Amino acid sequence: MKKPISLLLLLFINIFSLAQNKIDQDLEKCLSKDNSTAGQRNCINSAQKSWDKELNKTYISLSQKLSKTGKNELVEAQRNWMKFRDSEFKLIDKYYFNIKKGTLFYVIAGNKKLEIVKDRALQLKDYDEQFDY
Repeated sequence: MKKPISLLLLLFINIFSLAQNKIDQDLEKCLSKDNSTAGQRNCINSAQKSWDKELNKTYISLSQKLSKTGKNELVEAQRNWMKFRDSEFKLIDKYYFNIKKGTLFYVIAGNKKLEIVKDRALQLKDYDEQFDY
């Protein structure tokens, strides 16, 4: 009985910590300082780089906890995710830079890319944090 309660508590804590994420807070601060299109693009690019660093840090942490077989699965999954990311980035570029016109779409495209990297970073973080449960 204690395990389900512990898992629910862990999930609640993770959800709460996601809402309080420093990268997102830094992005909001940055955007509030300069809401020009160029400023927004710079803020989003900086946040994407931060999420990429977080993703890599968590990937290393998780890989150190896994068995050899588990590590091989993680490597394969990450390679497949990177192919997906690269393909999705190409689609985003094609759609927002060639089909849509206007500087606002550069901000939208950047944010879509940011969300892809952020989602993967949070997914790996979730695996890493729940590893022992």
